Amino acid sequence: MTCTILRILRFVTVGSFCFSFQYACAVVLARLGAPWPIANAAGFLLSAQLNFLLSSGWTWRDRPPGWDRAAPWRRWTSYNVTAVLALGINTAVFTASYQAIDSLPAAALGVLAGTVANYLICDRAVFRLRDSRWVRPRAAVPMIADRVVRGR
Repeated sequence: MTCTILRILRFVTVGSFCFSFQYACAVVLARLGAPWPIANAAGFLLSAQLNFLLSSGWTWRDRPPGWDRAAPWRRWTSYNVTAVLALGINTAVFTASYQAIDSLPAAALGVLAGTVANYLICDRAVFRLRDSRWVRPRAAVPMIADRVVRGR
């Protein structure tokens, strides 16, 4: 239980930092002439990459991706698929609300709308515990040597 509470606090901390980064990117892009929904989406995609790095290294640091070379890439790909889903939720909520409540509260509402789904998907799928991957697989040579010794 304590581990879950600490993980949620780390998740919220990383998310808050990345939201600030996202909004700063969106403001810069909007001032350069991008429409607010496009600027917000671009800021979200940029902050998602930062969020992945911080999530891997801090939020879910106790859940390594596995030992094979492809594991970190699979995790990054899964995280980005999750980010695209969250972006859809974020953009829909932002677009529906930014003219009525202004851009900052609408951006916060968009992020909030995707946060619960994002946390659950990351916790249960992207950064899930993989019991079979906690132990480094034995090297092929000792396995072959074991078979020769055992006569198999």
